[in-house]
Amino acid sequence: MSIATMDYTLNTYLAITLAPASPYFSSPANLVAAVHDAPFQLVYVGNVGALQDTHLYSIPKSQYEQVKDQVFSALDTLKPNHIRSIDIQVPRQRAKRAGGEL
Repeated sequence: MSIATMDYTLNTYLAITLAPASPYFSSPANLVAAVHDAPFQLVYVGNVGALQDTHLYSIPKSQYEQVKDQVFSALDTLKPNHIRSIDIQVPRQRAKRAGGEL
């Protein structure tokens, strides 16, 4: 799944900032294997913009609603050596600027 085809109705997205010394920093998709025994399906989506340390992961919304505490528990075991922060991504409506503003 590419970032351009994100579907917030079907998935919950997590922006995970990785520690520079973590092996996941150079192979962020491998973080999925670190939580493979967890009762949820974590999927690597890609980088967040041009940030090298922040990556987007998705979990089916139906699973996330049932096991969100377990999601954070599983990922928290990787702090601080591998993960610096975890942020839930919430879709926001973009606001258009008025005519002459830059």
